Amino acid sequence: MRHRAVLATTALAVAAASLVLSGRATAAEPGFEVRITELPATFGAGAESRTLTVVASTDRARCQKVRWSLILRVQGPELDEAEVERVEENGSFPVRVQTDDDVARITDVQLDPGQLCRGRTVTARYRISFDDDADTGRVTFQPQAFSAGGTLLQEASGQSPVVGQKSSATESPTGSPTGSPTTAPTGGADEADDPEYGEAGDEATATPEPAPSEDDLAAVPASADGSSPSLLIPGLIVGAVLVFVGVALLIRLRSRTPKHSVATGFHPSR
Repeated sequence: MRHRAVLATTALAVAAASLVLSGRATAAEPGFEVRITELPATFGAGAESRTLTVVASTDRARCQKVRWSLILRVQGPELDEAEVERVEENGSFPVRVQTDDDVARITDVQLDPGQLCRGRTVTARYRISFDDDADTGRVTFQPQAFSAGGTLLQEASGQSPVVGQKSSATESPTGSPTGSPTTAPTGGADEADDPEYGEAGDEATATPEPAPSEDDLAAVPASADGSSPSLLIPGLIVGAVLVFVGVALLIRLRSRTPKHSVATGFHPSR
């Protein structure tokens, strides 16, 4: 019985925990939607402020007021280097700010002037900029729409990169050789005009001669002195002819020499 009681208690605890977790994951009210309709592609350190626009809509029949809250997270820049201004059509809108390390929550002091109804949206706009000494990194936005009673209706999220001035300045010297390569001169103007420098014949820094054209190649003689190539082939031909004539004369002389008879019989001695 005790084992069964323990198992039943454990099962109830697991079920309760799952209900709590699912309630946290689906804390937003159904029937509401929050969308980021204008998200800057990038923020530049020291550049003019850019606008973040958020829109809330609903399919509920009952209209209600909305209070906006924006969670801002930075990675790279410091939190105090970000400037955020909540604006409406008539100018700045009062907010209260809570910060924790690199996270800030910016919440409207008053309810939004608009009214959220079916077929009618409520819009929040924020002007955001970064100081000129901010580092390169990124910023994440998480706008949330709350009811007048403090219930989270819906939220959205988005992020944009931040291009800092300090990072770009430190990377420019290392990136310049790849951007525009230049060839350093091997000598100054005085060395180029100095005859002795020209006669030194430094092979490492000597300017290569241009490749000859087809006309230049046609004008070049077959050899430098013109003697060896012109006599070699005729000499070989004459030598071959003389060898052939000499062999022919030897054969002819041998054919004219008289032949002596040699006794081949055997005569016994007397």
